[in-house]
Amino acid sequence: MKHLNNFKLPVVFALLISSLAMLFNFTIVSAATDADLSTADQDTISKAPTGLLMSNYFTINNPTNNAADTSFRFKSNSAFISNNNKVLVLAHGTSTNSADNTAAGPGWPVPVYPAIKDKTGSYGAAWSNMNTAYFSAGKPQTLSAWMSFGSGNSDETVNGQGMALVLQNNTDGSTEMGAGQEGLGVYGYDKSTNKGITGSLATPDAVAKTAIQNSIALEFDTQKQDSGSAVYPPIMYSIDALYSYYSTNNFDTKRASVVAPSEFPDNTELGSGGRYGHIALTYPAYSGTYYPLSVGNTSFYSPFTQGYTMFHIHRQQDADLADGTDSNGNDVAWHHLTFRWMPSADLKTATISYSYNDREIDGSINNRTNRIDDTITVDMNQLSSTSSSITPDSKIYWGFTGANNNTDSRVASKLVSVESIPDLVNASVDTTITDKTKNKVMYDDPDGGAGDTTDRKVASGDKMELDYKLTYEDGREDWKSIASKITLPKNINYDTTDDTIGTIKYENGDSESIPLSALTTASDGTQTINYTFLKNLGDIAASSKIADIIINGVAVNETTADITVKAQPAIFTGSNNIESTSTPKFTVLYKKDWTMNLTNPMSDPITLIYQQDNATLNLNANLNYTGKTSPEFAANDPIQYQISVGGHDLTYNTTVSADSDTLSDVIPLRTVIENAGLDFWSLFPSNETQKVTVSAIDNDGVTSNTATYNIQVEPNHLLEMTPDKALQFKSINYLSLNDYIPRANDFDVSVTSYQNPWQLEVSASELTNGDSKFNGNLVNKTAQGATVLTNNNVLIASDNISHDTETTTSISKLNNWTTNSGLLLKNYGLSSSKKYSGTLTWTIMDYNDSL
Repeated sequence: MKHLNNFKLPVVFALLISSLAMLFNFTIVSAATDADLSTADQDTISKAPTGLLMSNYFTINNPTNNAADTSFRFKSNSAFISNNNKVLVLAHGTSTNSADNTAAGPGWPVPVYPAIKDKTGSYGAAWSNMNTAYFSAGKPQTLSAWMSFGSGNSDETVNGQGMALVLQNNTDGSTEMGAGQEGLGVYGYDKSTNKGITGSLATPDAVAKTAIQNSIALEFDTQKQDSGSAVYPPIMYSIDALYSYYSTNNFDTKRASVVAPSEFPDNTELGSGGRYGHIALTYPAYSGTYYPLSVGNTSFYSPFTQGYTMFHIHRQQDADLADGTDSNGNDVAWHHLTFRWMPSADLKTATISYSYNDREIDGSINNRTNRIDDTITVDMNQLSSTSSSITPDSKIYWGFTGANNNTDSRVASKLVSVESIPDLVNASVDTTITDKTKNKVMYDDPDGGAGDTTDRKVASGDKMELDYKLTYEDGREDWKSIASKITLPKNINYDTTDDTIGTIKYENGDSESIPLSALTTASDGTQTINYTFLKNLGDIAASSKIADIIINGVAVNETTADITVKAQPAIFTGSNNIESTSTPKFTVLYKKDWTMNLTNPMSDPITLIYQQDNATLNLNANLNYTGKTSPEFAANDPIQYQISVGGHDLTYNTTVSADSDTLSDVIPLRTVIENAGLDFWSLFPSNETQKVTVSAIDNDGVTSNTATYNIQVEPNHLLEMTPDKALQFKSINYLSLNDYIPRANDFDVSVTSYQNPWQLEVSASELTNGDSKFNGNLVNKTAQGATVLTNNNVLIASDNISHDTETTTSISKLNNWTTNSGLLLKNYGLSSSKKYSGTLTWTIMDYNDSL
């Protein structure tokens, strides 16, 4: 910009005219339209990302808050909504509304003082409709929008001035506005009065009172201001019979030596800077924001020696505002903003976090260097005149203000396209691509939200699954009429079975198929799905809060080189909320002409003792290549083993320790199983053989053959007893005097044990028939004598040997039962002639000297 070193401010001498009021009659001009915009601006609007219908959520009114100040020249509102109802036009061109001009003083043919025209430039504000788009200051809030400042240019004045996202708490906030030009439609008027040979500044309080009251602003200032002293001349806004009134035009002038007052957050600095702009948070209506600074160059600013600059909180310099580029290096006119508000529990402070340039123009995630993310703690008292005014239910205005300078006809319009309204619908979209062959998940965000380190390499032929997960968090409305536009990643052959391209699975169990007719293919091979959900998402009238779009396919690469597959966007446009995402970038490896071989060097079967203490199951695997140059395995190369056991598919990842032509690995299968949250012994039940299959995949996506491991599960401690079902004795004459009554059948008891010494006890009940009892007892007769079993537990057999193989013992053989020994009936005398019965109770237990 050309600076005039001999610039002088006019000194006006005039008699006071008693009726000055007649000079300041203001009129409201008719609203501007797209036809008033430059061709470049109209083109920018036509290329705007999809936004909500602005007239549903925003109101535009002329300001009334500074109507009584006759020297305040910003009396109109240049903002309007574009013809397509998708863009807020906050400031356009350099035109000044006639209501902002000063009329010439009386007198003919020469007026007492001249008219001041076309100095304020274009400026405007659009505020949220309090019925449909209010901001709940006492609750967490999120909004997102696209902003356009104009294209980059070596003459920074083409970009001036900028925009601000503003929160304000005023009774009729729709008619609030600050000064234009450097005021961006939100800040106060730094009224500087030229009194002829002297100049004076308004007080900081006076400047703050002309700003939007009870407000917090996040400014996006496109004016270049990287000097330590003022570089722009003052602007005369009005004149009367006595004085002329100026802005000294240095809100961004830096002075590193000035320390911010303690009431400001950390990282607050005076002024700003940057190649083509900066981002900063400010307190527009706080008098401490405005700091009178010596302008130094008296010939440039005469008669003013001071001008107001501003304290900027968390100043981000060199922000890509007017000169941004996308990931392909192309100039872009639109920049995405995500803004989040988190109030403290006591509502004294709030945490503002924002992400600027976090989306590419197509909606995909941007993680390049031109992205800005910041978190700032702010004083919530700035939103109210009293510290108790903000409550959990406080509804305040939010909106955008903007301003252009008046120095260059090429100045671009300041434009906003809003895609989400605070608290109306709070929703998110997360995207993953899963390599089903390798059981590897790749996230839409390279950090994965939790330190994602996935290598993002897949082999040609791997099964792939795309998952777009839409989640409705909360809001005043359900997310309605969701139209999806999904650009599919290339180098995947998608499954179109049954003439479908995908499935939507809802949280409540419902599902719907996406028909193949929703898929279109462009001339360059790009495939796009356009499909509108049959259901809304939410918890008001909708039945589900979550929907997963599942699309399956197979990775393909028929070339001789690896192919990097670009991230592809997906946009989900509802009538009341818009969300976007993108697939992760990944690489499809080229097909290799060598093979990998896996062998099982272990004996078959592999013995596993059931529930043995500290039992492990380590599988040895040997790998080698056929047709690959040496070294076949390079140090630090990853190897993934794919394991199938009991209907579960598991993976084990390891790395090559050193260069070698063969590789021997140990797979800690029990650890792998338990790390997957599975019960190890339920997969390996006692006395069964379980089959485990293993294959390996290397860093190039080469998959080996499948090797089988048979796991024979041996019992750990086995102890079982099987008695015959019935013991019968011979019939006798009731007058019989025989001492012992022999058995009538070959009764036996068998005990089976494995690594478990044992002892066996038996007892018997009395033999009865109704009320009659047999006059005798059941006994165990040996060479040492007879032991009564009736109502008496008796040790009848034992084995103190821990057998290494499963061993079955016959008690009748062990004890050498004969017709005159073993279980017999001892007869004590006469008994009624009846059939008597009773119960034998056998108890098997560990040997008392055993484990």
